[in-house]
Amino acid sequence: MKRQAKLLGRYFLYLMMTIAPLLLGWGVGDLRGFFSDPARVAYVGFAVLGSLVVLIPRLNVQPFSKGSQVVGQGLTRAYMVSGYVLLVLLPFADRRGLLTCADWPALRWAGVALCLAGSVIRVVGLWSLGKQFSGHVTLQENHQLVQSGIYGRVRHPMYLGAIIVMAGDPLVFRSWLVFPIVIWNLIFVLLRMGQEERLLGEHFGSEFESYRRRTWRLLPHVY
Repeated sequence: MKRQAKLLGRYFLYLMMTIAPLLLGWGVGDLRGFFSDPARVAYVGFAVLGSLVVLIPRLNVQPFSKGSQVVGQGLTRAYMVSGYVLLVLLPFADRRGLLTCADWPALRWAGVALCLAGSVIRVVGLWSLGKQFSGHVTLQENHQLVQSGIYGRVRHPMYLGAIIVMAGDPLVFRSWLVFPIVIWNLIFVLLRMGQEERLLGEHFGSEFESYRRRTWRLLPHVY
């Protein structure tokens, strides 16, 4: 019971870390305005659902675990800070019409669809990684090279999901910032994949090299 309560509290915290910046950016004095748009409601709903999908299988995910060896912490911090800044900035700009395009429902729903698709990919990857998942580039205790499920085809599916989500986020809030956001996210992912593959190559040696040769880095049959 204590373990279940601990997990529930942890995932509730993760959920609030996502939703609270959105509402603060929009303005807590006008929550009715935020939820007046169906696409924004769906966006928040998928965030809630995503947390529940992780909670139901009782994955003991600890996204801030640093394991036995960590690389690229500066890049990780910069990405996390920029992500939370955007969670505040995008709804702030949407409400006030800053750096925004015309309010087309189709554009917002396209963003919702991208966020949903990217989140599904990330959840599938998370299920495969389980306790080995971390927001840091690190090696966990008794770390294993996951080669099954979605990782049997793509070495970095969660980064692919992140790129898709980060393309969808600004569209939900009709923001022209979609272009610099996607570019920044691609730069981060490319740097991060390099760090991760060097670490795994050093640790797993020929096993990782064999795995690398038979899989795609990010997108099957493309890259």
